Amino acid sequence: MSTAVAYPHISSDPDICGGVPCIAGSRIPVRTIGAYAQAGVSPQEIVETHYPWLTLGEVFGALSYFYDHFAEAEKVDLAEAA
Repeated sequence: MSTAVAYPHISSDPDICGGVPCIAGSRIPVRTIGAYAQAGVSPQEIVETHYPWLTLGEVFGALSYFYDHFAEAEKVDLAEAA
């Protein structure tokens, strides 16, 4: 039996980024954070260098969602994340 997993840092709204899962309260798609991780950027570096207004919890939440839904997300180009 499978149970639903809550992702408190992730939201999806059809009026924001076309409904793509984003970090809640932002327009940063989960797939963007995933692309940075796939390129070898650490969660700390994502916060320090790219998105200093995010918390590590939000970045780790996005990564959790990204990898739990990896088959749907597919690999993305880091150029798309920039």
